[in-house]
Formats: sequence, C-alpha cells, structure tokens
Amino acid sequence: MPETGELEKIDTQWADNRKVIDRVGACLGEELSDGLSAWKRSVRRPGWQRLLERVESGESDGIVVWHTDRLFRQPRDLEKLIELGERGFKVYSAHGERDLADPDDRFIMRIEVAHAARSSDDTSRRIKRRFATFREQGRPTGGPRTFGFPGKDQTWKPGHGQTKADQPLVPADLVAHERQAIRDAAADILTGVSIREIARRWNEAGLRTAAGREWVQVTVRETLKRSTLGGVIEHEGKPVGRLAGEPVLDQRTYERLRALFAGRKRGRVAGERYIGTGILRCGVCNTKLSAHAQAPQTYPDGTTRATYFCNKDRRGCGRVYADVRSVDRELRIFTLKRLSDSRHAAAISAARSQVAERLAEVNEEIARCESLQRALSERLGSRQITLDAFDAANEPLAADLAKLTAERKSLSGGNPEGPTEAQSVETLDAQWTAGGYAEKRAMLISALGRDRLVIKRYEQNGKRMFDKDRVKHIEADDGRPDIEVQAG
Repeated sequence: MPETGELEKIDTQWADNRKVIDRVGACLGEELSDGLSAWKRSVRRPGWQRLLERVESGESDGIVVWHTDRLFRQPRDLEKLIELGERGFKVYSAHGERDLADPDDRFIMRIEVAHAARSSDDTSRRIKRRFATFREQGRPTGGPRTFGFPGKDQTWKPGHGQTKADQPLVPADLVAHERQAIRDAAADILTGVSIREIARRWNEAGLRTAAGREWVQVTVRETLKRSTLGGVIEHEGKPVGRLAGEPVLDQRTYERLRALFAGRKRGRVAGERYIGTGILRCGVCNTKLSAHAQAPQTYPDGTTRATYFCNKDRRGCGRVYADVRSVDRELRIFTLKRLSDSRHAAAISAARSQVAERLAEVNEEIARCESLQRALSERLGSRQITLDAFDAANEPLAADLAKLTAERKSLSGGNPEGPTEAQSVETLDAQWTAGGYAEKRAMLISALGRDRLVIKRYEQNGKRMFDKDRVKHIEADDGRPDIEVQAG
C-alpha cells in the first residue's frame, strides 16, 4: 500500500484490513508496505516482490488490501499474480473478495485494474499539463523546498497529534541568509575559490541543505548549477519560463557561473585505480571507502603509498584509514578462499537462477538502450542531427540506462557472470596475479555477492601495524547488524 503521508488514512486502512482478516477467519502472515506507487513501471517494489515469493513458495494463499488499486495499477502485475495463484489465491478487501482460480473473478479484476491504469494515466496527463502551465506562468511546480528559496521546512518532524498540514514555512530571514551565501559563493568561485572551500564555509557558518544535512562538494555544485538562481525555469534542459520576482543572481553573474560549470571537464580524473573503492565500507558510519595516493611516501619497492579512507566529502565520518597494499592482500585471501568454496559457488548459482527471468529482461532493455545510443551517435557524427537534438534524445536513454544498470547490479550481486562451480585455489591465484584492476575487482565482487566487507577503525596505541582483523566480512541476512560500530 503506498504511503501518502496521510497518517490517519493509512492507519485506518490497516485497521480495516485486520477486520477483514478476522471476518474471513484467516491468519496474518506478513504486513507488506512499500511506500511506492503501484502505477510507476520503473519502480521496483520490495513488498510486492516479497508477496510473489510467498505465493510461489506456498506460504501465502491470499492477501488483504484496502482496495485493489492499492496493489495493482498495471495489468502486467495482475497477470503475474494470476499465473502464480491460478491454483487458488484470494484477494480480499474491505469491499469484497476475488478468487484468482475463478475465471469470472479474474475477468472482473482485469477490468478493475485496466480502469485503475487508465485513471492513473489520466491523472498523470492532467498533472503534466498543469505543471507546464505553471512553468509558462513563472510559478513553482511544487516539490520540496530548495536552498535559497521559501517553502515548507523539510527538517520539521511532526509532534504528537500533528500532521503534514502543520508543517511550517522556513523563516524569511533564513531564506535571505541562504540567498546571500549563494551570491557570495558565486562571486568567490568566479575568482578561483574551490567548491570544497565553499562547502567548508557554509558548514562552519551553520548553514545546512534544505533537508538539514551538512554540505559536501557535490551538493554545493548542484545547488549553484540550478537555473532558478538566475530566475530561469528549465524543463528537460530547455528554458521554458522565468520565475516571478528578483532572481538570486544577477544576469551577468548567473551566465558566467553557468559557463564556468559547462566548461569544466566531466568524469573522473585519470590516475591510479584501487580494487576496494566503492566496495569496502567504513566500520564506523558504513560509507563506501575512497582511496588516494600518499606521495611522497613510498613502499619499499619505490611505488607510491596509498590509503583507503572514509571520505568526508562523500558524507563519511573521516575516522577510518587503512593501507591499500595491506588491505588488498586480505582481499586476495578472501577472494581465493570464497571462490574455491563449492558451497559459495552453489549458492551463487541458485541465486542467479531465481532472478534469471528478470535479469534477462533487464539485459535486453539495456542492449536496446545502448543500441539506440549508438544509432544516435552515428547520426550526430554524420551531421544528420544537431547536438541539441542528440542531447534531448539521449538524456532519457541515459536515465533509463542508469536505472537498469542499478537493477542489474541488485539482481546479480554486482557480477552477472558469477561462478557456477568452484575453481581450485591455484587457478584462482593465477587469475588474480595475471589480472589487472578490472579483473581483480570482478573476482572480488563475485566472491562477495550480497555480503559486505568493512574496515574497522584502528584502535591501538603506539607504532601503527596493520591488523588483518580490521577487515571484517559481514554476511547478508545472518541476523547480525550490517556493520560493527567501533567506539571512540
């Protein structure tokens, strides 16, 4: 059931559902709630996936929903449940019941779901048109407050008896303070001050994001890149209107700042890459670790010493550091041991088979998106389309690819080609030794699966010696916390 934020309504729906369970003499198995719309095609609903698993395994022979449109707004979802529950599965609600084994009930439910899908499509169309009108009139289209603009206080928490309707506006003097901070930052950046320095200044001044979080480089950059600072309303990268009132930045400053950001190279700076970055996690705050070289410090063989660390610029705590070479030695031992274990290989194979159907669909969709991108690139290269037309067509493809790639990683545990049988330690060791950064990283991801590796904080006094026990393997779904929080 989607959580709309209307707390009374949700509680009432849960109460009605429990009354239905009592009335039909059923037993409550699990209460599932995604807080996500059943209409959005691209949204993966964990509660819905859990329901399908329970139906397929025989753990559940029915579900109670407040109304069928809380569960279904896409016909394909209903068909998936019908396929699994055709031997007998009942959908109860406060308004009646349907048996998926009954052809008449299936027919009626198909009509209800088709009507719900049409209703959602109509609502979406009306909302899009209303937002387009707002943009043309220079009015905000809704959404949470952004830094430097008035709106509801996103850090507010409802007290006893309060609802979303009681959420207050942020004080006008805070908005004025934020707008001045933006103007000062824009002027400083145009004279060469770094974004890191702006983040530091804002944090020291007690300024926070609209959501109440400390500033890091990426949030400062994205804030200063917003077209609304110059009073411009953009939609899908195109200016479509102007905001009413005085803009935060004057026209000249706004244009110079946008040009500065547009002229900067994108992507990662070329340099050394490390096996554990983005995989290892901080044992204090659970943030993914970064790595950097420690020049002029060197290892005995003359190569530059490097360190894995919890990066404050990525909202980390900054309290965990570990020598790259020492940690990588432990990663190698872990990888060889895990991949040579026949039980692990069997578990990976079983997990892959469970998600094989959806994984194949995702891979096909990724291939289609990539094929369209290649075709667009060829047309751009032969000057059949303009760069603006390419950007407009490529942007939704890139967004879809990002979502699909994330889903593929979730389904596959990060490595779609994981092991189906164990290999010998000698074979794996040869692969590791001969492999480069990408090969070692792929082996580690395959060995790790859905588990985690964390680096615990160094706690000893005296001369620093690497303790291999600081690299801790946390198994998924083993009933323990995801990480061990180290004191101090």
